Amino acid sequence: MKISFRKSGFFYLVFLVFAVGNSFAQVPNVEIKPLDSEKLKGKIEHDIVVAQDGSGHFKTIGEALDAIRVYLPEPLTVYIKPGIYKEKLVILGPVTNVTFEGESPENTIITFDDFAAKDNMGTFETYTLKVLGNSLTFKNLTIENTAGNVGQAVALHTEGDRLVFENCRFLGNQDTMFASGENSRQLYRNCYIEGTTDFIFGSATALFDNCVIHSKSDSYITAASTPEWVEYGYVFKDCKLTADSEVKKVYLGRPWRDFAKTVFINTEMGDHIVPEGWHNWSRENAEKTVFYAESGSYGPGANAEERVGWSHQLTAEQAKEYHIYKVFEGKTKTVDFYGNRWYGYQKEGSYNLEDAWKKDVRNFPQIKPVEIQSSESVTESKGHVYKKLGSRELKLDVFSPIKAESLRPGIVMIHGGGWKSGDKELQVPMAIALAEKGYVTAVVEYRLSPEAQYPAAIHDVKEAVRWLKVHANEFGIDTSQVAISGSSAGGQIAALVGMTNTAAYEGNSELNASSEVKAIVDMDGVLAFRHPESAEGQVASEWLGGTYAQKPEVWDAASPLYLKSPAYKPILFIQSQYPRFHAGRDELIALLNEKGIYSEVHTFPESPHPFWLYDVWFEKTLAHIDDFLLKILQK
Repeated sequence: MKISFRKSGFFYLVFLVFAVGNSFAQVPNVEIKPLDSEKLKGKIEHDIVVAQDGSGHFKTIGEALDAIRVYLPEPLTVYIKPGIYKEKLVILGPVTNVTFEGESPENTIITFDDFAAKDNMGTFETYTLKVLGNSLTFKNLTIENTAGNVGQAVALHTEGDRLVFENCRFLGNQDTMFASGENSRQLYRNCYIEGTTDFIFGSATALFDNCVIHSKSDSYITAASTPEWVEYGYVFKDCKLTADSEVKKVYLGRPWRDFAKTVFINTEMGDHIVPEGWHNWSRENAEKTVFYAESGSYGPGANAEERVGWSHQLTAEQAKEYHIYKVFEGKTKTVDFYGNRWYGYQKEGSYNLEDAWKKDVRNFPQIKPVEIQSSESVTESKGHVYKKLGSRELKLDVFSPIKAESLRPGIVMIHGGGWKSGDKELQVPMAIALAEKGYVTAVVEYRLSPEAQYPAAIHDVKEAVRWLKVHANEFGIDTSQVAISGSSAGGQIAALVGMTNTAAYEGNSELNASSEVKAIVDMDGVLAFRHPESAEGQVASEWLGGTYAQKPEVWDAASPLYLKSPAYKPILFIQSQYPRFHAGRDELIALLNEKGIYSEVHTFPESPHPFWLYDVWFEKTLAHIDDFLLKILQK
């Protein structure tokens, strides 16, 4: 293998942006016959297609809604083909676990034109779409009210909990979006919202992530009515506030009720935003109860010094309290049918090779990061989907020696990153180097804490082991000679996967193979979360679902040292100079010795924590792994 500096991730970033921007609904490639919504009312449990031209199961969205079974046993998707659907729709409370997915917001439009003065119906009956159900997702749709400048006219009325809107447009004028419900949590990601007066209003806890908020007249953007007992109201993060060219005087918000809460974080504000920012709705008492705040506002409309005195400018530390985890905390579950967070996830990039090197090079100026370099003696087979959770796919990459004349040992390799960050590519240089030595290696993607908490990652990695064994003939693997290796958090996961075989750790699987491994390699992965040497705190709490005081049984269950029914395996410990990453090692070795099970320890006395990423220790680490596995596995 060659060692060199890592190249820029610019082209990868461009590809990622392009791929996300062009992700449209994938309608199932199955025979579709029109269905009778009256005969099937409340009975459908499978994915369905709506198409105005008759090429789907139903011609209208309303017919599809009538057909869906309430309290579904598992999620389904309603694919909506392009068209302008003039329908006034209500999704009732018993409708749950459904995704409504259009092709794009430009060509998949739900529209109606009711308004408050029409037949004296009042604001709350003017909706185009009313959402009362829970655990629902909406993608690639436009929802509009076309009544015009005639007073209150709602496009979207939402009161359900765990609602997600992605890549959607909400078009209207006054009161475009009624985001409400005292117990409702709603996520709007990559959406466009326009209106005139109070066009985002209500009592929900709603996070607007990377949205464009467009004002069509001099007026107010938000009118929150947050209940006193609710900690968060409306939170706008990484958004952009725009306006029509003639619009010059817009307020960020005014309180529909006392105790209203609205916060803008890292938001670009156009010059249409007035310097004072906020309005009290001519109620001085409201100034004492509302919480209006900003952090990191920028652009011509960002005027921290001129904001009203009863608003707030958050410190960087205070702004951290508006992390998506915090905003959507609640007494109800945060997970969906598959165990993933209902509001999806964003890849957390805090742990990567470039940033790790920039940090470590200050103390170790001689180091160079090891870059991925293909090998002429290794076959690369990438992008294998080993597990599906709804639309979520988990993948692994396999590296095999080209000239192998017999079945080879396999190594499943798990990256680190504090259980919340990192990427399987961090393991690729070592995977290729081990493949050059005759092993078949697989680097594995698994769900991190922003997506799903413990034990999801354990279930994922065990499924990866099973998948590799099921596909052993494809890669030339001896299924009786499979080891697992991990670094940092990945080391902890590798040890826990390798030492467990009870149902709580296995998860559900349809694969006819065991997740058992023959040996474990742990590079600076803790063996006990609660231990005198351990310093695990916030990142461990995020993964384990709470602090030790809150979840002691989970902290212990996730600690290989404290397993109640351990399946001990030979373990290689490769360590840095920092004791915190060795927590539980000596006690575990004592237990292994009692059982007569082999272990090795190798310590690099003057090394950074991620020593395996750098040229100074890479070859030595490689040699230790190979020497250990030669003693345990048959090559």
